[in-house]
Amino acid sequence: MFLDTTIGRNFVRIYAENVVVICHGLPYEPLPVIAKGYDELAEFFGEKGLNSIIFDFSGTGLSKGKFEILNWVEDLIEIVEKFKSVHLVAFSLGGVPATYVARLKAVKSLALLATPCCFDVMRKDLIKKAYDHAIIRKSLKGVGSFEEFYENFKRDVEDFAPIKWIDKVRCPILLVHGDKDDVIPFESSKRLYENAKDAYFLEVRNGGHRLREYGIVMESVAKWVAGNYVKGEAWEERWRVVEV
Repeated sequence: MFLDTTIGRNFVRIYAENVVVICHGLPYEPLPVIAKGYDELAEFFGEKGLNSIIFDFSGTGLSKGKFEILNWVEDLIEIVEKFKSVHLVAFSLGGVPATYVARLKAVKSLALLATPCCFDVMRKDLIKKAYDHAIIRKSLKGVGSFEEFYENFKRDVEDFAPIKWIDKVRCPILLVHGDKDDVIPFESSKRLYENAKDAYFLEVRNGGHRLREYGIVMESVAKWVAGNYVKGEAWEERWRVVEV
């Protein structure tokens, strides 16, 4: 894929075919990913030699459209199909479309951080909180009544639940989860690990839900991705532990 832009007085065409696509989770604020720390994360990956892409899923941030997981799946498919080689790094709810899309040939590795394995592990009070923020703070677009929002959300998460699709993913998978996560339980990633074909696990002791805020975690994830990105190989150990 190429992107045309200008630098100073000069026309520039940038080519990228081997990229890391970073998928955000369910937002509680109306801010785009570039204002939530994902910009710094993409820069961090770039400094490791990993060309990175960040974007707002449909119905969030600076993107258009209505918030629905089905739309998120379509968004990610469209992005992935623009490149020859893609490494997905997905946070929380972003791991739902990422796991489904990882079945595509272009995806070379998949890192899932604090991802729900299925709808059953998601707390209704936090779904209601996300809805309330969507209404009050406009963090999600195209939202109607809570009943409609909840039923559509449940249907889509159940349809695209990672636990249903992860055994069909053929690329290496890294599961990352904090043992103090009070949003998505640690057991969620363990279930995914047990059902995956080629999985690795990074256990984050004393880690909460916002794993991208821990430098040691993102350093470990970047090294794992780099092993697949450059060398075509990942860790020797299947289970690693870091403490934060």
